[in-house]
Amino acid sequence: MSDDADRPGPDHIRSVFERYGALLSAGDTDGIVALFAPDAVVRDPVDGPEYRGHPAIRAFYQSGFDAMGGGIQMTLEGNVRVAGRHGAAAFIARTINHSEIFETDTLDVMRFDGEGRIVAMDAYWGPSNFRRA
Repeated sequence: MSDDADRPGPDHIRSVFERYGALLSAGDTDGIVALFAPDAVVRDPVDGPEYRGHPAIRAFYQSGFDAMGGGIQMTLEGNVRVAGRHGAAAFIARTINHSEIFETDTLDVMRFDGEGRIVAMDAYWGPSNFRRA
């Protein structure tokens, strides 16, 4: 592994998780895509399809916003955990504008490149993590 000078710092990784949650809450597809490296991979949920590269990532998030009537409130549940170029955080995702309000517990795990962009994001959640709010 490369030296520490080639890594984004823990504060940067924490701030990306915070921005990610804020951008999801705002329904800001362009802002979310800007957090990712051009060839990044998203698996949300982790055992679902893989979305690789900005066009696929953009389509994935936009389709979610379209289906939910806008943003999805993302609230951090505890601290962001950081290890080298990796970060993980629990979120509670809550529909805002959808006709049916529900919440989902999710654990998002991200890996970063030397420029501090997300290169991989895996979201751990499944049917047992849904509940009506």
